[in-house]
Amino acid sequence: MMKENKIKIVAVGMGGRGSWGVRELSKHPDFELVAIVDIIPERMDILAAEYELGEIAKFTTLKECLKAAPSDAVAIFTPDGTHADLVEAALGAGRYVFVEKPLDISEDRLDRIIDADRKAGGKTFVGLNLRFTPVYTMVHELVAEGVAGKVLNIQADEFYSGGRTYFRRWNRLESIGGGLWITKACHDFDLLYWMSGAEPKTVYASGALDYYKPRADVAQTCRDCHLNDMCPDRYEAWIGRGSLADRLNSATERATGQRRDLCLFNSDKDTLDHGIATVTFSNNVVASYALTVVTGMDNRLMRIGGTKGTIEADVGAAKITIRRRYPKGYEEIDLSAAIKGGHSGGDERIFRQFASFARGESSQVVRPAEAVMGVRIGIAARQSTKEKRIVDFK
Repeated sequence: MMKENKIKIVAVGMGGRGSWGVRELSKHPDFELVAIVDIIPERMDILAAEYELGEIAKFTTLKECLKAAPSDAVAIFTPDGTHADLVEAALGAGRYVFVEKPLDISEDRLDRIIDADRKAGGKTFVGLNLRFTPVYTMVHELVAEGVAGKVLNIQADEFYSGGRTYFRRWNRLESIGGGLWITKACHDFDLLYWMSGAEPKTVYASGALDYYKPRADVAQTCRDCHLNDMCPDRYEAWIGRGSLADRLNSATERATGQRRDLCLFNSDKDTLDHGIATVTFSNNVVASYALTVVTGMDNRLMRIGGTKGTIEADVGAAKITIRRRYPKGYEEIDLSAAIKGGHSGGDERIFRQFASFARGESSQVVRPAEAVMGVRIGIAARQSTKEKRIVDFK
């Protein structure tokens, strides 16, 4: 059990999500950020200066950090397909682990994490932050209380315009992020699993890359394109020049040669830009999830239908609507006052829960053996999309 003083924590991976993690951990009352780790030293220097971390210890490998920097916990923010190696190393060194979703991207690597966590006595906390949003937390409570009765159907929709930027980032490649059915949809597949309360039986999915396909009339990068000044998808429309994100991206480009302003259309990619998946669970709940990044809005919507009524969630509006069957009734719950921080309030709450977990206190926690389910549904959805068939979940 951790002492009541601050938890000494190391942050690994100084990309987009890692920069958020460093910012939050460096000012969080429950943590003392003692070291940062990244394969690109310049990114560590940028964040150390941005968040006034002084002479914080910096390492290019977690192995070196674990030997040299005393710590209680490790927070992992690296690309999805790198998690297993880092989780195993941290657990092997006796640390508590916070690892970003998805847990990893392949069956064997997921199994490795589960096994390592079991051997370590259960010290891993998976960052499925949507479970911590006030809206979804309350929806789950309402379902558990029986407000909807026996759940029959779940419908979830995600509209995410920012998802288009995946096509110039590592998320566009299955070998690194597993494709959008994993790197993006694992959030929502996990919610379907959580709300249904049962393991999945079958998955059928259909999707395609229909809009962000190669174009002969534009260049490979925004900086070389004659349409750059007017294109709504150009790099500058999403990342301001000189911003923290741009400085981190520039450091990555200098270190790797990977252009930060790849054209969303002409970048190399092997994933989809829209799709729908249907999941049947062992308790006969039938659920669907629709994803599109070709959109003019950003929101998540969920509707749960059962024998006693319907629960509707509008995450963007922070509102839940209950429609009862007998006697007929209508109720709205406004949760806007509870929303603080990113991911609809989930980001603000998740590190508090991890601190409680690391101290051995009661907390809301998603363990690896549970967190794999959303990823495994994503793996099945990817297979179903490619093979155009129903995939039995085993």
